[in-house]
Parts: sequence; C-alpha cells; structure tokens
Amino acid sequence: MVLREMVAIAGAAVAALGLAVPAEAAQASPTWTPCTQLAPSWPKQAGTSAECATVTVPVDYARPDGRSLQLAVDRIPASDPAHRRGVLMLNPGGPGGTGMSMPELVRTSKLGELGKYYDLVSFDPRGTGFSGQVDCQGLGGAPRPRPGQSEKDYLATWITWHSDLYGGCAAKDPEFAAHLGVETIARDLDRVREALGERKLDYFGISWGTGLGAAYRSLFDDHVGRMAIDSVLPPDLDLDHFEADETKAQNDNLLRFAGWMAERDAVLHLGATGDQVYATELALSAELKAHPRTVVVNGQTLELNDTWVQNMALSLSPDWGYGASALAAVRAGKNPPARQPKAATTAGFGWDEKRPYTLNRFVQHGINCADTTGTRDLDRVWQEFSALREQYPMSTADVPVYAGSCVRWPYAGKAFDYRPGHSDLQIIGHQYEPVTPYAGAWEMRQRIGGAVLTVRDDVHGSLANLPCASKVVRFFETGVPAIGGCDGAPVPEPVSMP
Repeated sequence: MVLREMVAIAGAAVAALGLAVPAEAAQASPTWTPCTQLAPSWPKQAGTSAECATVTVPVDYARPDGRSLQLAVDRIPASDPAHRRGVLMLNPGGPGGTGMSMPELVRTSKLGELGKYYDLVSFDPRGTGFSGQVDCQGLGGAPRPRPGQSEKDYLATWITWHSDLYGGCAAKDPEFAAHLGVETIARDLDRVREALGERKLDYFGISWGTGLGAAYRSLFDDHVGRMAIDSVLPPDLDLDHFEADETKAQNDNLLRFAGWMAERDAVLHLGATGDQVYATELALSAELKAHPRTVVVNGQTLELNDTWVQNMALSLSPDWGYGASALAAVRAGKNPPARQPKAATTAGFGWDEKRPYTLNRFVQHGINCADTTGTRDLDRVWQEFSALREQYPMSTADVPVYAGSCVRWPYAGKAFDYRPGHSDLQIIGHQYEPVTPYAGAWEMRQRIGGAVLTVRDDVHGSLANLPCASKVVRFFETGVPAIGGCDGAPVPEPVSMP
C-alpha cells in the first residue's frame, strides 16, 4: 500500500507524488493514528503500538511554495512519559530504505531501555515506503553475457543497462530526481522536527543513516541534542574508492576467516595455514566452476559452483561455523550440512523486502549519484575494476557494485560538505566489517568530531544487538561518548566432520 492509499483510508487530504500541493498546507503538528488502522499492509515487525502521521515537505527547497510531497512518520511514545526526555529519531540506512520498522526494532533490542524515556520516531524518506515516490523499482531483465562477448564489453553493457534503467526512472519525474541527495533528506528531517514541535532531536542512525545524521548535524547542529551513528560512511563518498575499499575489507575478512579455519585444521582438513586454506578455496572454486554440482539439502535444490564457494569464503563471523563446515564437506565430496536458522541477534537492522518499495533502489541510486564524485568514464571503470579482480579474485563479483553506476545519471554529483559541530556525538565503527569499512569511522571523526567506540566484529550495524549497546544507552543518558572497544557476537565452531 502506497502513501496515497494509506492516507485515503484515514480520510486525510493528501497529495501523492506528482500532484502539486501548496507548501503552506503542511500540518502544524501531526495527527497520530495507530499505523495498523492506516495501513492494512503495516509490516508485523514494525509492531502494533506504533502511531503514524504525515508531514508535508517541498520537493525543491529553493521553491518552498512550489510542489510538495508527504512523508510518512511513525513513533512509539515513551513508555515512561513522566521522565520523557524528548524524541530519538532513527534511520536504518539504505539509502532508499524505509524507517517504519526501526522504532519497534530499537524497542525490542539491547537499546530498548531508551524507549522508556524517548519517543522512538522514524520516517520513510522521500521516495520510500509509505512516503510519496516515483513508481519505478524493477530490476528484472539484467543482460547476460553473449557468446563471444569480452568481459570488458559485458561490463559496459551491464553498466549501460543499469544506468539507462534509472535514467528512465528519472525521466518519469525529473523534478523529484533532481532533488535527491543527503542534504535534501536532512532538510526533510528538520521539517519533521518542526512538525513534532521539538526544539532538538536526539538521533541514532545506521549505515547510510550515519551520513544522514552527520549531514543533519552539519546543517542544524543547534537542533541536535545527542547523536550516535553506527557503521559509518566516509565523509568523502567517491563510489570508485568505496568499491575498492569495500573489496579490500572483504578480502581482509576472507583472509581472517581462512586463518580461523586453519586453526581448526584437525576438524576441517582445509589447510594448516591461512594461505593453505585460501589456496584450497581457489582450487575448489575452479573445480566447481568447471564442473558444478547440483545437490538437495533439506529438500532444497542447491547448485554448488564457484559463486557458492565465494559466498561461503566471504561468510561473516556469526556464520563461520556453517561456512567452514560447508566448505569442508563439499571439498570431501559430500553435501553441505543443512543451514540452521539464523538467530535474530546476529544481524543488524533490516526491512521487509516483500512490501513494495521498502527499499527503493531508484532512490538509492539517485542519492548515491547525487552525493558522489565517482568517475563516469567506462574505460576507467573497466581498468580499475579489472585491477581489483586480479588482486582480490575471491572478493569481487562479475560486475562492480558501485563503480560506474552513475555513468548516465542526468545530474552532476557532489560530495556533501560535512562540518564539525558542538552537539554530543558517539561514533561506532566495526573493526572488520566490509560494508562500511572501519576507516570511514575515523575519517568521519576527523572531519566532524565525536568519539569512536570500536566493535570487534565484522557485522554491519550490529551494535543494538550486542551487550555493549549499554555503552550507547549511557551515552544518551549522560552525553559522554564511550571510547575503547567491545566484543561482537560469539563465533560458532564448525561441526565435527565424519
């Protein structure tokens, strides 16, 4: 259900994206209604105690009286209103990700004590979830390599298809597409603050939500009380450099895992040193690329090929026990063991991909392209990506994730100018994680200030599910950021091999 339907059910007068609504029509303060009443498709993991409302923002802040759109906002009020401290604004990242599940996720996490004293509030950024958006999401029909096509030509074909897909989305609504970017979303966030009637917001953001928080603090430091950001983006977002940094971090973690498996060679028989385990992985990858195997595990058909080996080798530490056991079994000519369901505490925040546009990839693309200085030259993309694949063969895919994605985006990109502030700031970095590499936390600290708490794990955005979340709870209580480090989740051992 899109915002147009959600608000129609509530009987509110609202315009979907594409209809002009005067900016002065924005509500002075939201009217809160149980979210389950507004939207029958309200996701279960977003909880039944959340209240929803809408806030009107201009599409273009240079034309505040022009066309506008509506943002969906949800909150879970403080459970101890007599000691309420204010609003804790939340964002799970993306970009292009919904915020609607995050208040409930925080309330039920190891940060849950914050829900006693804060209204836990989040919103769907423009273009996502229940907020106004362009109806343009599909990623189907990606081109496959043609017989005889070179790797360079295939990469150019794939990047061109990718760029043309999102360029077509932008052409559906150029005004909307031209005003994506972290600065615009930060200004939307301040309109939400105004509508809530709060002089200041406290803030907790993960992944891209760290960039949003840092941008909001750069623009509106006087409106920030205390801010904590977990799994931090670098302040200078160059998609080509980010591709390289992620790839190197993935490879570093792969080698760390290989060393861990070597310490368990008596069980796994994959190699007595990290280098030997890595060589085993490369050999197994080559073997299964040439001769893939189809097996049935727990009633599910699974193709064992080079991609499967790569996925196992790149396992994160909460999955090392399974990944090691699976590699050892397949190398011994057996089927991999049945995968056990993941515990909810081993991963960071997520969202329900079954609901349309909960992660809007067009918005993700548009924001990334607005805020990056990466190259738009295909020859340079090929040269740099080829070098990465040669250096890190087990840590790269057939095509880049970020590099070259903005080749045909119709608007120029520019990195946001993050600036220091005076409000209290806790930065959380994860020492081994590949999604937002650890160095980004220290680069952001050098740019904007704050103090860094290091989590010794490789899991993106995991802090809220770890015991050291108590350090961040104390930060929001006292304003004194934590330093030093804390451990991640325990790493499971491999199963004994028969």
